[in-house]
Amino acid sequence: MKKILIIMALATMTIVVNAQNKVTSAKVAPEMVYYYTSFNVVRMRETSKGKDVYVPSIGDNKTMQMNLCKDSEGKIIYFNVPLNAFNWITSQGWELWNHDDNYNAIQRWVIRKKVTKEELNRLIKEDLETSNSIESIPSAVDELRSRMK
Repeated sequence: MKKILIIMALATMTIVVNAQNKVTSAKVAPEMVYYYTSFNVVRMRETSKGKDVYVPSIGDNKTMQMNLCKDSEGKIIYFNVPLNAFNWITSQGWELWNHDDNYNAIQRWVIRKKVTKEELNRLIKEDLETSNSIESIPSAVDELRSRMK
């Protein structure tokens, strides 16, 4: 009986030692960073139903234009209540981040979405342009000062 217990103890110790010596390779998650763009909700007219609706738009960081949000079939998305547009955009993985005070509270927001660092670099590269012929544009205050002289 003692021999069986000794054999079982040695087998158990061997298994434990082997388990401790194995190096587990943890999967490294890619570093996530934020990508920012504009978001707004605009009241428009749904002509086939004859009613006012609220249409979400996402900014194009290259052209600074707002693009109406569309579904997979290319149809414009709209809501009867503006808050539902905010619920929809957050369901798409975006976070409402900052409100632009120059516009109505429901109209202009900065939104952000977590993307991998590689994806962010790709998006930035698409929008990035360079030039050797950049000049300053006077601000409104500078214009007023020059006219006052």
